[in-house]
Amino acid sequence: MKILILIWFVSISFLMWWQYRQILSILWQEPVLCHPVLIIESDDWGPGPAAHIQQLNRLIELLSASRDCRGRHPQMTLGVVLAVPDSNCIRKANLRHYYRVRLADPRFAGIREAMQRGVASGVFTLQLHGMEHFWPPAILKAAAIDSKVRKWLMDSDPPNTEDLPSPLQSRWTDCSSLPSSPIPEDEIETAAKEEVEAFRALFGYNPRIAVPPTFVWNEAVEKGWYAAGVRVILTPGQRFEGRGQDGKLKAIGPPLRNGQVSPLGTMYIVRNGYFEPSMGHTARWALKALDKNHKTARPTLLETHRFNFTGKPDVAESAYRELETLFAEALALYPDIAFMSTEELAKGLSKSVPSLVETRTKRRIHVWLQRLREIPRLRKLAWLSGLIIPASIFFLATAERESHMTGTPDSPERTQ
Repeated sequence: MKILILIWFVSISFLMWWQYRQILSILWQEPVLCHPVLIIESDDWGPGPAAHIQQLNRLIELLSASRDCRGRHPQMTLGVVLAVPDSNCIRKANLRHYYRVRLADPRFAGIREAMQRGVASGVFTLQLHGMEHFWPPAILKAAAIDSKVRKWLMDSDPPNTEDLPSPLQSRWTDCSSLPSSPIPEDEIETAAKEEVEAFRALFGYNPRIAVPPTFVWNEAVEKGWYAAGVRVILTPGQRFEGRGQDGKLKAIGPPLRNGQVSPLGTMYIVRNGYFEPSMGHTARWALKALDKNHKTARPTLLETHRFNFTGKPDVAESAYRELETLFAEALALYPDIAFMSTEELAKGLSKSVPSLVETRTKRRIHVWLQRLREIPRLRKLAWLSGLIIPASIFFLATAERESHMTGTPDSPERTQ
């Protein structure tokens, strides 16, 4: 009987490994962190009304009020949009040509200065989001047949990209009609190079990290960015290359993991939580993501957008209060939590910095089993097959008593 049971476990283990070998390998290769990491990823900052200066300054003040055990302030990355439509010129051209007004324009000097002030204060990090948050030729085509898009393009000054239909906010696919159609590769590579050069001209250095608008990008985009100096791409854990007839994103390929390097040499980092108070994703929601990621030894990168802080005054005030609550409660729950930029995180992962990345096999096995437990199908199969018994034994045997670090985790950048 014992031999039969052993044969059963060995056989079913092999079959499950074979069926799910890809996800098992992905989860094993994904780095295991030594302590919690929290980063706020905020998109869509760029040309806008003068009120955005005050709102950026408010964020600088709020972020500067908290510190982790290393004395570091919370980090908010700003996904920078470098241009918006020049409505006046487009209207005069009667939609025959696209014209842009750049963040470099003198009218946006105050916004640029606020961004740079946040960087100098150690609370902002600038990332490339795009020249525009859309593909300009697609916008012109859509405006020719859609009165709402035409009004947005010709009557706003400056236009808010957030007001566009979601499909049209994708920059690296043509969503003027659905399903979306691919953009010629030579045009993509030229545009990718152009926006990196514009970022460098404006801020004085190459963007190391890019955030594809709506997370739609393909190999041509990645190739263009990499050739221009981009080394990290922010993802939601999946690549999307277009949109279907219903406008929804179309996933391509297997899941992406933190620290994964593409054949071109680009590293992928995964956003795995939300902080969108205007949509109900409050501090409580973000803390749940932080707890889940702590258990699976992943960094927590919370996605948020400009509109949470630049909308109606009562909505913005609520967002500021929720952000304060998030930092206060995160520090209380996790005294060893580390605030850092996404670029610091990427550098730490690439070099397996000991103060950030766990190397002990016992701990890595425990976290790997925890990650597997969170996949519903695998958990169900483990129960049905009986593999839950040996898996639970291994899980308990590799567990460590929960304790917070007594030391202070080093910054990956400072340990280099």
